[in-house]
Amino acid sequence: MSIPTDTSAPRPSRIRRLLRAGLLAAALVAGLACLSTGSAAANPKAIVATRQPTSLSGLQQAADKVQQQVSALDDRLEVVVEQWDGAQSQLAAIEVRLSRVRLQLTQSQSDLAGQQAVLGAHLAWMYKLGNYGVLDEVLGGGSITSDGARVELYKRVNQQDRALRTAFLATVKQVAALQASLSSERDQAMVVQQRVDAARATITDQLAQRQAILDGLNGRIKRIVDQQDRLAAAAAGHLGRVALAQIGTIHGTQAQVGVVRDALKFLGVPYVWGGATPSGFDCSGLVLYVYARYGVAFPHFAAYQATMGTPVPESQLQPADLVFFGNPIHHVVIYAGDGLVVQAPHTGDVVKVSRLSDFEAPSACRRYLLHLP
Repeated sequence: MSIPTDTSAPRPSRIRRLLRAGLLAAALVAGLACLSTGSAAANPKAIVATRQPTSLSGLQQAADKVQQQVSALDDRLEVVVEQWDGAQSQLAAIEVRLSRVRLQLTQSQSDLAGQQAVLGAHLAWMYKLGNYGVLDEVLGGGSITSDGARVELYKRVNQQDRALRTAFLATVKQVAALQASLSSERDQAMVVQQRVDAARATITDQLAQRQAILDGLNGRIKRIVDQQDRLAAAAAGHLGRVALAQIGTIHGTQAQVGVVRDALKFLGVPYVWGGATPSGFDCSGLVLYVYARYGVAFPHFAAYQATMGTPVPESQLQPADLVFFGNPIHHVVIYAGDGLVVQAPHTGDVVKVSRLSDFEAPSACRRYLLHLP
């Protein structure tokens, strides 16, 4: 007896094709999910464990997601870098205060030792003369015979005695206060140092996440991402040339133009977190370095820089004004005129010129009193 054949049943090869298609679809969904900020932060290299889309539009979308992911990490990283800069600035200020307290304490201890010697000598002299009754007898048989003179001498001895004791006790209190202040400053420095170390660890971790994402890119997506980076660099280079070309035509004081010109000298210098020298800058480090030449002593912390100077509306920005972003503030740029700014953006980038219109709404705009070098 022949067995009926069900022509509607799928053949084994067809089943395998369907399984492969299903697995590919699942892998693609998983891969794109891994490109979101949250999942990538947990496992950035997961994007290389999946099949990537093959169409040009699919590859472009995946590359865009990678760029968004890296940008989100850069934003978080910039916040932590500025927190680290702020903690470093606070720690440096504490160290200055500690040095002053130590110096004052050393001087006060020296004064105390001198006063102890004087007071000891005074007490020894008083002991040798006895009490005021004995002293009166001694003086009575001596050259001082006037009752008024003896009374005046008693007053002077008593005043000197009180003055010595008062000065001694005041110095003792001062030494005790300085020692307490020194202890407090040390405790505060330890707390800030812990915050610095925690911020450093976070920065290191986020930099590792960022590098893992870039290392884990599929080759074809990496080529698109690299092309996007090259286009962005070319655009920034063009804006840099525009800013340099118009430096002689921007409206501003000699000092304002000087700030912009000096900032443009550092185009191409790499971003270095905590950097404040021509070998590498972060955003607030670039500002600190450039403006120091024009008499503005900035702390290395954008949020502190934003509390200085005179507020100005965005519509009235002039060259050398600073524009701040974020809540809390974590980024600062130098306005260069004609809608352009000079900035040290984030890790992996360089000092460059950008359009102010490409940023979100500013958190603050400030103008500073500049002095020609």
